[in-house]
Amino acid sequence: MKRNTFCMLIALILPCTFVSAQVADVEFLPQGRALAKSYEPRFIGCENGQVVFIEKAGRLRNKMELASYDMEQKELARVQMTDNKEVQCYGGYINGSNIDLLMSEMSDNGMRVYRERHNAQSLLPSGETLTLVDFKGTQGDNMGFALGVSPNQQLLAGFFFVEREGQRGEVQVGLYSRELEEYWKMDSRCRKFDMVYVTDSGEVILGNYSSGKFNLFILDGENEKEYSFSADDSYSEIRIARYANGKVYLVYTHSGKENAFEMGTQVDQIGVICFNTKNKDVKIDRHSIDKQEYNRLNNQKDGARVKRDDFRVFYMSLNQTLEDNDGCYVMLDQSWRVLLDGTPSEFHRMGMMVCRINDNGKFEWVKAFRISNVSPWDARNLSDYRWIKTKKGPMLLWVESKNSYDTPEDKTINDFKALNGAGILTAILLGNDGSETRQHYEIASKQALLGAPHLLTDGNYLLILRGKSRGYFAKMSVND
Repeated sequence: MKRNTFCMLIALILPCTFVSAQVADVEFLPQGRALAKSYEPRFIGCENGQVVFIEKAGRLRNKMELASYDMEQKELARVQMTDNKEVQCYGGYINGSNIDLLMSEMSDNGMRVYRERHNAQSLLPSGETLTLVDFKGTQGDNMGFALGVSPNQQLLAGFFFVEREGQRGEVQVGLYSRELEEYWKMDSRCRKFDMVYVTDSGEVILGNYSSGKFNLFILDGENEKEYSFSADDSYSEIRIARYANGKVYLVYTHSGKENAFEMGTQVDQIGVICFNTKNKDVKIDRHSIDKQEYNRLNNQKDGARVKRDDFRVFYMSLNQTLEDNDGCYVMLDQSWRVLLDGTPSEFHRMGMMVCRINDNGKFEWVKAFRISNVSPWDARNLSDYRWIKTKKGPMLLWVESKNSYDTPEDKTINDFKALNGAGILTAILLGNDGSETRQHYEIASKQALLGAPHLLTDGNYLLILRGKSRGYFAKMSVND
């Protein structure tokens, strides 16, 4: 079948081993060269046919520029922002006629976090900056900032940490709209945290583990409630996955043997801790990785012999969580880099495990998928696929080897070598019961998906695909 000028969708005939229902409609737009300028554009938004990015520019790639394109990659506007290495951009949103960016600057022993506003059409600065916090300090002070975003992407929480020499740390928490207008700001009794979470209704949670106890601090703009509890378990990596009906759900990974690699690796067990803030009840449920899951995560045959006496997956870690009204999902996979003479040369991402956790904090089902992608190190964002939340359940969109998309699930698959191999765009939709629906889309030769789908409106997404010299946008509509 011949591709027409506009690279419209070519739907493949699915093998009988796959469910034939559609997952999404995808429209591929004309190819161009603008998307081939960088593997690291930071997506800001897309409205009225205008796509806005933060891009790295300059010979040393040390400058930030705000750029916009139409859907055929014609450049519409570009402005230089800064080449100050002490200034960071955390992203932003298109809000009507404005683009609001969240920025931070660390200089002169101080920290300033602020909103930088630009005109959505010209991209030029618009009005004065809005300061969220401005901390002054002296040599030896330690300051930091963390950002949390609510699941529906409508609320942002800023976590501001100041540790002055010889004094206890200070933590402030602020809740903001997409325009970075402040709803509230509070001092917290929490002095250190390694977990943060923001609800759609505006509660903010900080958490830490210290001296055998979990400590949670829940803030709502008026009050802060503090909880401590013990959980008779050890973990390698942990995060808050959900807060609903007074219950906090924490998911973690565990290794039964000494971890010789980085934090969050060598996983042989996934666990969930459900803490009820009303009656202080603590429940723990665990899932141990079995032989079949181990082999699929490592792309071995289902029946392959496992040499070690356990099923530790060496480079596995928590990737993300998604929640709904009845529970949450936990996604894990393994990734690593390959060094050549001490310099990173390749990025590998292998396997995918999804766990469904119900409202009672119990595992309902666990699934392991074969995924095997390899990217050049500087193009590792071509393997930065992520699950998205849809009305029907979580959905994953990624590019896999064109030679392996119809391989039976008990057999090994070929690596997809980004920029050097023929790939096929694959969508998989999971039902709450663990059922799978898959759909495949033909893409241009040696193209790959750059990052995750970007939400435009309810059920509609923007995709970015690119190769070594050309790329294209695509519009995806998830079927109701």
